[in-house]
Order: sequence, then C-alpha cells, then structure tokens
Amino acid sequence: MSDYKKWLANYTVSVQFPVVSGFEILEMLQARSHLAQIENSLSTTERGELELADAIFLAHADAFYASLAEIADLSKLRTQMNTLPSHWWWYLDKLVQQKREAVAVQ
Repeated sequence: MSDYKKWLANYTVSVQFPVVSGFEILEMLQARSHLAQIENSLSTTERGELELADAIFLAHADAFYASLAEIADLSKLRTQMNTLPSHWWWYLDKLVQQKREAVAVQ
C-alpha cells in the first residue's frame, strides 16, 4: 500500500473516533496535511472519501479540539510548523470559536 493510501485510510478511520488523545488528533492532522499535498492526484473515488472524512471531521471539531487543547496550544503549533492558511484542519480553535459564536447569536 502506498504512503498516500495509508494516510487516506488513517484519516478516514481517525475522524470517526472523536474521543481520543490529543496525540492521536495531531497524527490525524498531519495525515490530512500529507493528503493535501497530493490531493489533486487523488482519484475521484479517493476525493469522495476525503470529502466525506472532512465532513465527519467538521462534525466532531469540538471533541477533537478539546482533546488537542489538553496537550498543545494550536496557535503555537501552527506558527512552529508554518501551517498554510489553506490547511483549515489546523484551525480547529477558530472553527470551534466560530461555531460557538454562531450558536450564541441564535
């Protein structure tokens, strides 16, 4: 199995388990970043799997962020890793904050 297929399998399975350690969340975010580098070369089926996994990821953003916040400051991690703004999965803190603000407005 090629590396990108391992990353895709890892990511698509990982997003289904929102209650895990922050270290596992970091591995998931890193897998997603690897996938971003080769995303244009994925097959239509693989892109569909990735899109579905991303939707599940977003649905569990609160739980993922809670686990990650226990072990790391996501803002500092982004700075250390020179994370691209297009790598939205590294912005869990912002996603969760926006979600909470939207709920508060309602």
